[in-house]
Amino acid sequence: MTSALATIRIEAETRWDAVDLARRLVGHHTYLVQLGNRRWNVCVRPDDARDELPVVRAAAERWAHDRHVEATLHCGDETIELHA
Repeated sequence: MTSALATIRIEAETRWDAVDLARRLVGHHTYLVQLGNRRWNVCVRPDDARDELPVVRAAAERWAHDRHVEATLHCGDETIELHA
């Protein structure tokens, strides 16, 4: 079961992919975490007033499609594969 307040993390391969996704998530509290030379997480800190996972997931799916990238979204114990 996914916690309503779990941080949403989307793995991105490059800094530019991560920056582009963060830009698409304007209006959400986002921050980037560099995990390695070619590994970034775009993190979305949830607002307890709303369920952000469906909105963030839809934006991340559009981003993966538009940029032709594969990525993984994590929220609590839920993992969602995003495909180009």
